[in-house]
Amino acid sequence: MINCISAFTSPIIQFGVADSESFRSKLIAQIYDEKEQTESVSYSNGGGGWQSPPQRKLPELVESTLSHIMSNVLTEDHAYTIGNLWYNVNTPQSYNHKHTHPLCDLAAIYYVKVPEGDCGRIEIENPNYFNQIKLLDAMNPKLKEDMLSFTSMWFPPVEGTGLIFPSHLMHRVSENNTTEDRISISWNITIS
Repeated sequence: MINCISAFTSPIIQFGVADSESFRSKLIAQIYDEKEQTESVSYSNGGGGWQSPPQRKLPELVESTLSHIMSNVLTEDHAYTIGNLWYNVNTPQSYNHKHTHPLCDLAAIYYVKVPEGDCGRIEIENPNYFNQIKLLDAMNPKLKEDMLSFTSMWFPPVEGTGLIFPSHLMHRVSENNTTEDRISISWNITIS
């Protein structure tokens, strides 16, 4: 008998925001207004993409969705707080360099506007990549698929949805190869 256990996994939460269409247009206008009034800060953006200075608040429906998620993820003895929060406008040919989010527990992204086509996917690297590269490359493809044991995973952006993942996971966003902007909101989460 062979029993292959996928131990020490990293949770990646995919979520959707119900009725996201109801606030989409207003939020896009708000983000473009902020972009017109402020210069881009330099976090991970490259190729001309814009990232806002720190923002104050998530849209109400995104925040209530986050609250619901965290109430299911955390025990009653723990709480969470939203830390840094910023807007991203990935213009055509822009991207985000590999990075992590230090000094917090989770990183999150919500997709506000996603153009059709190859507008840039997020790649999240396996934290065991360096130590297990030889094994991961040599592993039977079906077993890798069953165990989700890849060197990295790619997630396409979907409007009205988002991801939450451990902030230490190295990640990047590939180039926006469309003629339209992709807009998202990113934030950090601390658990107490």
